[in-house]
This record gives sequence, structure tokens and C-alpha cells, in this order.
Amino acid sequence: MNVNKGSGMKYFSNALKVTLGAGAALGGSYLLSRIKDKQDSETSLSRLEQMLGELLETGANNKTAAKGSKK
Repeated sequence: MNVNKGSGMKYFSNALKVTLGAGAALGGSYLLSRIKDKQDSETSLSRLEQMLGELLETGANNKTAAKGSKK
């Protein structure tokens, strides 16, 4: 009877190790994907800020040019 009990615990231990390994792999890939998404969002926001700055600069130059031509 002791042989079967030890054998069952061995299989349970191996199954637990496999399950924990798979969970760690899935958890790690999830965290990496969330970090990548955050970096992509920050890059997009940075590009939008740059475009907005360029538009504001162009708009300010156009207003200055329009005021100069009215005089």
C-alpha cells in the first residue's frame, strides 16, 4: 500500500510542477503584453502631442502672417 501512495504523490508532484510552470509562463506573457501595450499607448500619445504642437505653431505663424498683411 505504501508503494502506491508514494507513486501517487510523485505523479501529483509532477502535475503540480507542470501546472505551476504553465501558470508562470502565462502570467509572464500577460505581464509582458500589458507592458508593451502601455509603451505603445505612450508612444501614440507622444506622437499626438508632437502633432498638436506643430499645428499650434503653424496656426500661430498663420495668425502673425495674416495680421502683418492687414497693416
